[in-house]
Amino acid sequence: MKVILTAVVPKLGKPGDVKEVAGGYAKNYLIANGLALPASDGSAKKIGDSIAARVQKGERARSESEAFAQKISATVLTMGVKVGEGGKLFGSVTTKEIAEALARRGLDIDKHQVLLDEPLKQLGSYKVQVKVAPHLVSEVTVVIEPKA
Repeated sequence: MKVILTAVVPKLGKPGDVKEVAGGYAKNYLIANGLALPASDGSAKKIGDSIAARVQKGERARSESEAFAQKISATVLTMGVKVGEGGKLFGSVTTKEIAEALARRGLDIDKHQVLLDEPLKQLGSYKVQVKVAPHLVSEVTVVIEPKA
């Protein structure tokens, strides 16, 4: 039976491939689990092309997000803040301020993508995680120093 794969199947193929497999394997495993679609004469090429295009689009998006993550990890943000007695900050550095500082550098992200357990309240250097994509987290270095 001919099927068109819709997902990666180990030892069989990748999405968009048209394969000849045993009928029981096709119906009971591949099609039942959404890993393949039955291939008819005319629709096989059309469905295969659309699946392959979707996979390419996903790979392109993944490579773009990886490049964006590399830009973020190469960035060092220096935040000048007001400091009182003993090096204690007036206020704190929050996710919003970190996202705004990244935006000023041309790296547009939402404040909800900055993964910070609690605001930064002391002078020093911190590694802050930024969620670039569902599968990818990058780190930006944030240096907090006294405002001159």
